[in-house]
Parts: sequence; structure tokens; C-alpha cells
Amino acid sequence: MKKVNILVVDDRPEGVMAVQAVLNSPNYNVVTSSSGNDALKHLLQMEFAVILLDVQMPGMNGFETASIIKTREKSKDIPIIFMSAVSQDEQYVYQGYGVGAIDYLLKPFDPYILRSKVAIFVDIFRKNQLIKDQAQKLHENEQKAHAEKIDRMEMENLRRYQYLADSIPQIVFRLLPNGEYEYFNKVWYEYTGLSAEKSEGLAWKDVIHPDDLQELMNLFRDGTDALVTECRILNHKGEFRWHLVRIQAERYFNPKEISSWLGTATDIEDRKREEEMQKFLANAGELLVSTLDYRLTLQSITKLAVPYLADWCAFDIVGENGQLENLVITHKDPQKQQIAVKLHDKYLCRADSEVGAAKVIKTGQYIVFNDIDQELIQNTSIDEEQKQLSTELAATAALVVPLKLHGKVLGALTFAVSGNRMIYDQYFIDTAEELAKRVSLAFENSKLYRISQEAIEVRNEFLSIASHELNTPITSLKLQLQMVRKTLLAAKDGQFPMDRFTKSVDASVKQVDRLINLVQILLDVSRIQSGRFTFNFEEMNAQDVVKEVYERHKEILQNSGCSLEMNLGENIPVVWDKIRIEQVITNLLTNTIKYAPGVVELKMEELDDEVIITVKDHGKGIPEHKLKTIFERFERATTNESVSGLGLGLFIVKQIVEGHMGRIEVKSIPEEGTTFKVILPKDVNEAMEHRQAEPSSENQYH
Repeated sequence: MKKVNILVVDDRPEGVMAVQAVLNSPNYNVVTSSSGNDALKHLLQMEFAVILLDVQMPGMNGFETASIIKTREKSKDIPIIFMSAVSQDEQYVYQGYGVGAIDYLLKPFDPYILRSKVAIFVDIFRKNQLIKDQAQKLHENEQKAHAEKIDRMEMENLRRYQYLADSIPQIVFRLLPNGEYEYFNKVWYEYTGLSAEKSEGLAWKDVIHPDDLQELMNLFRDGTDALVTECRILNHKGEFRWHLVRIQAERYFNPKEISSWLGTATDIEDRKREEEMQKFLANAGELLVSTLDYRLTLQSITKLAVPYLADWCAFDIVGENGQLENLVITHKDPQKQQIAVKLHDKYLCRADSEVGAAKVIKTGQYIVFNDIDQELIQNTSIDEEQKQLSTELAATAALVVPLKLHGKVLGALTFAVSGNRMIYDQYFIDTAEELAKRVSLAFENSKLYRISQEAIEVRNEFLSIASHELNTPITSLKLQLQMVRKTLLAAKDGQFPMDRFTKSVDASVKQVDRLINLVQILLDVSRIQSGRFTFNFEEMNAQDVVKEVYERHKEILQNSGCSLEMNLGENIPVVWDKIRIEQVITNLLTNTIKYAPGVVELKMEELDDEVIITVKDHGKGIPEHKLKTIFERFERATTNESVSGLGLGLFIVKQIVEGHMGRIEVKSIPEEGTTFKVILPKDVNEAMEHRQAEPSSENQYH
């Protein structure tokens, strides 16, 4: 049990010793004092159960000391027992009680009474102390319970805040006043792939794109409470994605001081990409409608695509001959332009390429490479040169999309980037395919416009030629008829020059025949264009067809100075359209009469299931640049206007030959002559059935 302090105040040592002797107990700690001042000092330092105070003391007596004790908050409730040997007067005793005494003992005192009185006050003190201790413990327990309740509420609020912060799709963070990170929600850790430990002490420069960092720091320095900006934040894949960042200052304790910053970061990469894509496509759309010169347009498009979609870009189309034709290649680095052109034209456009435009045109599906490395280059290169060119170009990702319209592949768009600055994800693929759609439509419109312009030019040229060709026989016919009229008028005098009349009539008939032939040619062209150019196939002998044409034109050949050498071989039974084949041979012979009078060779031979008809002259020949277009409408072998013709004969010949499932070839050597070969199946009907049974043949890219 803890000792209880008892204060004994007496200026006489023997009095003190007497009290100490009476109160000698292991439960008591008797503190003695020889004066009132000394007693007051003890009371400031210690807590006492009872005070035994002598009345008569030098200086400050007992009554004065008691009065002071009772005025002090700390000591006013301590019971005081006066001890005195001076007076037993009742008034004197009352004075003691008046200053706050609990009891009054006269010396000499009875030890038993003293011990009893002190024991009572000690017991009261202990009980009071117990009550105080219990009250203190109760208070402490209440405070502890309250604190625990507050802690629980704070923890619950923290859990709710954490749950709320983790349940939203945005990054949530709290910053210290100096801008250092203090808290992140779950989305942050999922987005960055960082652990809580690695996120501690993280610097802005570790996660914010360098180009956006300065602007963000400037916003903090501006001193505003609400910050809003857009910046790129690094994710766990090593990619920067655009975020809308909102940060609000928190001022909890002092309105003039920021306690912390609370912020959110919302991923707006898709929105930014959509905005950029729409802006890019809008700019592309303006370029596509700015001109109908498709080459100029495509050059502008490639410059727009570089560097938004690529570091280099190429446009390829399928030409009319079925071959892949590159229209434009653009590289952002002029020093690598020729490398890109050489690699693309020599290797990526090969029909057997598995990584370039050729494959996309064959399949009609895009191809994408997002991890181009030396191993891929090694596996896809056909020789050291391709490997070297690919290495120098240093592409890290590539995308090739088809140009399609109405299900037909027109060409391909190639994009490539270097330095791992981007990959071709679905966003870029969608953008490239949308661009390809618009380019395809613009390209087709440009092509249609070009064709229409060419058609207008051809029409105008045709009208000029046709007018000239029709005017010549009509003028001649008019002159002949005028001569006939004069002859008839002269016959009234009884003189009728029959020979002259006959010649005029014959000449008129020839001009009419020429007009009929011109009209027939125009009708044939009209039928071909409208799809009404029909055939009547029947059995016949090939030699008979050729001989009939010769007999019909023998006189014309002789009069024009042509010598015809024929080698028709044996009889060959065929199934042809007799009139149309005669038209083919007639055209080839009359062209010889026009352009190369002299020796003409006409040969017919049989080869397997085909018949080959060859017409060869020994004239000046056809210019090489004309050989490619000689079978097109309104094309002529010469620009000499003295030679008549509409430029439609060989066009019709080709249509007739192809209508017979055949083909026509031409070879010409300057100053040595021209050779036409017509290769026809013996039986057109069988050839058609055989063709229909075969899979449809398309060019090598389809």
C-alpha cells in the first residue's frame, strides 16, 4: 500500500518528535516543518492527507498559516488539526475552527486519540484518492473510448474514401504542399504498374511527358487553388497517354496555408485521338477535293500523313495492265527518300512479296508489323541488298491498308515509322482505313474525270476526223453528180457521151460505198459501246473466207500497186462469224493499201486447235510509241493527214477477234514493215465452253 503523507508543523523539536513517535507506521510518511512558511512550501510540492498544525509559532502562527492554506486551491480541502498547550478557552478554540480547522487537540495529547483521529482522516483521504483514481480512470477510459470511436470513424471514413477513390475509373492522388506525392488510388497502381514502395517519393519528371512538365509546374507557381490542364502520363507499357488533370488545394487549418492538394487524372487518350483523327481526316478531305489531279493530291496526302501516321508513306495502284504502279513515296528525312523508293519499288511491290503492298492487294486485307527487328528483316529479305536497305531505313513498325471501292482493290497505302515512337494499334488502323476509303473515292472520281476529259478530247478529235472523212466522199459524190447533170444536159443536142457518163456513175457508186462503210464502222462502234455487238457463229472453211476477201479486193490491190502473196495451206474447217472475220481481213488488207503499198504476204496456218492468219507488209512500219495504243479507239498508225481513216478499224478488229475468243498481235520494225497476227480458235463455241469451265482469271495481284 502506498504511504500517505502527513504534515506536522511545530517549532519545537520535542513536539515534532512526540508526534512522529505516535504516528510511526509503515503506512505513513510524516513530513515535518518548523514554521508556517516552510509548511506552505511543502504544500506546494506534496499532497497530504492531514495537517497537524501547532498554534503558537514564532513569526507566522498556526491560525495565520491555516488561513493561507485554506485560500490555496491545491490545499484548501486538506483537513487541519490544531495542536496547542496555551489555552482551552472556548473562544480560542472557535477561532481555530473559524480558520478552517477540523479538530483541536490540547497538549499533552492522548496518543490513542491522535492516532485514531489521524487514521480517520487518512482513511477518508485514501477513499477520496480511490474515488479520484476511479474518476480519473473513468475519465481516461471515456477519453480512450472517445478516441477509439474517433479513430474508428476516421478509419471508416478513410475506408469509404479509399473505396470511393478505388471505385472510380480516374486516377486519384493527394499531394503534399510542396507537390510531392502522398496518396494514390488503385487505378494509379494498375495504370503505372508501380508498387506503393516505388510510388513513394516519386518525382513529376518520372511520369509526366517532358513536353508537358513545364506547363504543369507553371500552374503550381501561379498560386491558384484550382488547376486544370491536359498532360501525358506514362503507363506500365512505357506509353504516354493523354489525361485531363484537375487539382484542388485543401486548406484545413489555416486559410492562408495549403494543407494538401487533391487531384484526379482522367484518361482522354481516345478523345484526343478521335479529335486528332477527325482533324487529320478533315484536312485530308480538303486536300482530296482541292484538285482532280490525283498525283498532286496524293503527294499532298503523303505530306499530311508524314509525320502524323508515319515517317514515310507510299501510294500504289493496280495499273490497267494489272501491274503494281507506285504513284508517290514521301519520307520525312530527305536523305532516306531514295532508300525508301528503292526498297519499296524493287522489293515491297514484288508480286511474291509477303510484307508489302503486293500481298495486301492480293488479299484485300491490311497487314501490320509492330515489332520489326533484325530477325524479321532477315526472314523476309530475299537478298543482301533488301536486308541492307531495310536496315538503313530502320523501320520499327509498318502498316499497309488496301484501297478498295465497291469490293474492288484499287491499290494500297503503306505507312512506316522508325525509332519506336509509336505502334499501329487499332486506332491508327481505323484512321488509315478511313483515309484509304476517302482516297479510293477521290482516286476513282479523278479517274472518272480524267476518262471523261479524254472522252471529250477523243470525241472532238473523232468529230473532226469523221467530218473530214464524211466530207470527202460527199464532196466527190456531189462533183460526180454535177458531171452527170452536165452530161445529161449535153445529151439534149443529140450527143450522149456514154463512156463519160458510166465513169461518173461508177465513181459515184464508189463514194456511196465509202459512205456506207463509214456509217457501218460508226454503227459497229456504237454496238460495241452499248454491248450489242453480236456474232453469228457457223461452220465454214477458213480458206474460203480468205479467198472471198481477196477476190473482192483484188482489183483495189492491183490498182494501189500492191502485190499479194498468199499461202493458205490446206482446208481448215472452223466455226466463226463469216462476215466479222471477213471484216477483220479486209481491214488489215486495206490498211496495207493505205500505209504500205508493195509486196503483201497473207498466210494462214493451223496450230493445234487454233488458226493463225498473218498479214505482213514491207513498208515504213509503225512507230514504237504507237504500237501500245494502235488497237484503241481513234488511234492511227500515222499522223499523216493525207491518209484517210477514222482510227476505228483496228479497234473493231480487236473486238471481233476477242469476241471469237482469240487474240491479235502486232510487230513492227522501222523501214522494214509491219506484221499482224490473228490467232483464232477453230471452234469458237468449244473455246467458250472451255473458258467458262475454268476459274476466273484475274491479274496476278488478285
